[in-house]
This record gives sequence, structure tokens and C-alpha cells, in this order.
Amino acid sequence: MQTHTRIHRLLTSLLGVGLILLAAASHAECRLRVGWDDWPPYIVYENGEFQGLEYDLLIATADAAGCEIEMLRVPWVRALKMLENRSLDLLYGAGYSKERAAFAKYSLPYRQEQFVLMTLDNTPSTARSVSLGSWIQSAPGNRGRNLGLFRGDFYGKKMERVLEDNQSAVKLIRLGSNEQMVEMLARGRLDGFVIEDSVAQMLLKTSDYPLKRLIIQEQVTDPLHYLFSRDVPDAVVERFNAVIRKHTP
Repeated sequence: MQTHTRIHRLLTSLLGVGLILLAAASHAECRLRVGWDDWPPYIVYENGEFQGLEYDLLIATADAAGCEIEMLRVPWVRALKMLENRSLDLLYGAGYSKERAAFAKYSLPYRQEQFVLMTLDNTPSTARSVSLGSWIQSAPGNRGRNLGLFRGDFYGKKMERVLEDNQSAVKLIRLGSNEQMVEMLARGRLDGFVIEDSVAQMLLKTSDYPLKRLIIQEQVTDPLHYLFSRDVPDAVVERFNAVIRKHTP
């Protein structure tokens, strides 16, 4: 769980300097509306409180940048549209795409994500990684693969190219939750689904079904950014970037 270790180190550093930065800088009032939805284990809302590494990192970064956060629960696809319409100010965990850059401002990368392929653990194979392209092409009986992806997610240029190059052999099924992915996999309606590694690690521990986690060879890691509305001043984006520069290796 190297990702969790790196995030914890970053959080410790951010929390230690947040008050110093706030005292030293004279910022205009900054209140940002943030769209969120359940993304265990990164962000969850339980018993009236937010929890999770992504939430902790967001709050620590915003504090250090001199901004307050207002959390508004919105599904990811709608949140992107609201950011484009400027009724939200900030989203987290965003991969870079030209389509999003046309209506939003990106921060510097603040952490890396790694995608994995989840399948049912019903084969004797002991492989720990897989070529996504080869997996798509190796469907039994040449029937094609059903692959689960999250609605609105961008999986990076390398993986998007693999999917495009193999589009005749794969049907992409876009869903909205981990639970839907696992249930459809268990019922045979998916052959596999793509998910971030830390979420996969959680599912391996909590799922009632036997799952297998395979590192996707075409994509090791991709950077994640904060995504700002065009209404957010450049000075605020730069304050986030200053915090990221200081605390990201």
C-alpha cells in the first residue's frame, strides 16, 4: 500500500505547515464548493463525518492554501457538468484530458494513481499482471469481452488507446459504483472491470466473491490533479500549486 504511505506522509507535512502559511500570507476570502460522492476508501461520509485519505488530503491542502471547503454531494458525471457550468468550484482526483481542460483549470499533479483489472478468481493462473490488450483479445470462443468502467472517468492516454485499438473485441459497460461492478462480475455480465488499486485492495478484503487483482501492464501510474472552475481566480489555483510543489516529491 505504497500509495497510502505516501499520502500519509504528505498529510503530516501539510498539516504541519498549514497554520504557518495562513499566518504568513494575506489572502482574499476563499470558499470553494467541492463536488463529492462515495469513493471508498478514499472518501466516505459516515455518522455525520467525512473520512478517507482523499478527503484528508483535500482539506489539508485547502487549509494550507488559505481556502474553506463546502462539500456538495453530486455524482461524478453531473459534477463535471456543474464544474463546466460554474456551479461547482473544485473537483479532486481528476486525470488530465483535453476535453476537461477546455472548460476547467488543472492544478499540478498532487498524487499518482494506478489502475488494475479485477476479475473473478476462478482460474488456476498465478499471474499478478496482465496486458489489457491481450486479455481483451483472449476471450473464450472469440465472443468478445465485457469490461466495466466508471461513468465519467478518464483512464489515461495509454489505456484509452488500448481500448480504442481493441474496440471491435470489447464492449465497455459504464457503471456508477463499486457494488455494481462486483455484482455484474459475479453474475457473469462482466468479464472484468478497471479500478484504482487502493479500491481494489479494499474489495479483496470485503467482497463476498472471490476476486483477482491484476496490474495492467500498459498503465503503471498516472497523475491526478485538482480541477477548478473557470470562475476560480488564477491566484487561488496558484496557491494550491504552491502547496503541491512544496510537499510533492
